[in-house]
Amino acid sequence: MLSIKQTLLLVFSVTSFVVFYIGLLNHLTTDSYSSFLVLIFASISSAGVMISTFIISRNITKPIERLVLLMTDFAKNERRPKNKPLKTSIKELNELNQNFEHMVKTVENTIQVEKKLVRELKEIDMQKNEFVAMVSHELKTPLVPIMGYAEMLKKSHLMGQLSPEQSDAVNEIHESSKRLEKLIGDILVAQKLEMGKLTFKNETVDIEKVVSEQIKNFEPLVTEKNIQIINSNDIKTTIITDRSRLNQVFSNLITNAIDFVPKENGLIEIGAKDNKSDVIFYVKDNGIGISPVRQKMIFKKFFQTDTSARRYREGSGLGLSICKGIVERFGGKIWVESKEGEGSTFFFKIPKLVKELISTA
Repeated sequence: MLSIKQTLLLVFSVTSFVVFYIGLLNHLTTDSYSSFLVLIFASISSAGVMISTFIISRNITKPIERLVLLMTDFAKNERRPKNKPLKTSIKELNELNQNFEHMVKTVENTIQVEKKLVRELKEIDMQKNEFVAMVSHELKTPLVPIMGYAEMLKKSHLMGQLSPEQSDAVNEIHESSKRLEKLIGDILVAQKLEMGKLTFKNETVDIEKVVSEQIKNFEPLVTEKNIQIINSNDIKTTIITDRSRLNQVFSNLITNAIDFVPKENGLIEIGAKDNKSDVIFYVKDNGIGISPVRQKMIFKKFFQTDTSARRYREGSGLGLSICKGIVERFGGKIWVESKEGEGSTFFFKIPKLVKELISTA
């Protein structure tokens, strides 16, 4: 792309050459004194055109080039150029420069307001996180004796025999306390993940053992609910990761699967596959499935797959969000494949070797 200066020089150079060529051609074809005068006139005209071109080019293109440099500098740095302001006697260029100066002031003011709002939002967000963490921590304090006394009341040899009605009430208190404890725990973990304060540690983890332990841990619950759980692990290897956090991801995914499989013939399959530098874990169920629209939002905080008024699931909607946060801290990725009415499969992959997982609390 040619600049204005190059375009002017090219146009007027061609014009000068044409004028001079016409005068030279006339002199060569006509042997007379007048032809010699025409040649001299053509030469003077050509020289005049070139000089005029240089002067015009300097007066017009130099301010334009200067203005382009100012605009480019402002576009890169988003602040007023430190160079001297443009001065020109050309009306149109002067108006263009004034409009640019006005635009610079407007953009600078907008940027300052934006930075101020960002700082305020960050401060508010930090205060919110600290407040939620503090409240969640304080809620755990009275919960401990509530659960303790409920346990004691359930044991007749410690607090005496309860009537059937009293026993049902104590069981409800105990179960509600456990749900509340889980909710508070999820909120604390989610907030620590968001604030980058959730601690991790590096340890050698046997994949086969992890999958087997998950089957064993959930066996009483799935047996009670008449759900079949299958171990489909086909690899025997180890990875460097945090065992407890890995178990937490697995536990959340299996708990979700239990909630959504049918009451009869419920089936859950868990396992792992080798994928060169990664290990891919999965939890598959034959539940109700997830629509494509909800699949895009399922890993967001507080999102519930079933938002109807008759929702039978209990929970905070933080489980999958926590899974996503932990897996990403591992340096991995989590995703879901599902069709409505055909079940869902949650996958998450973790690198076999993790550089650093320990965070400062």
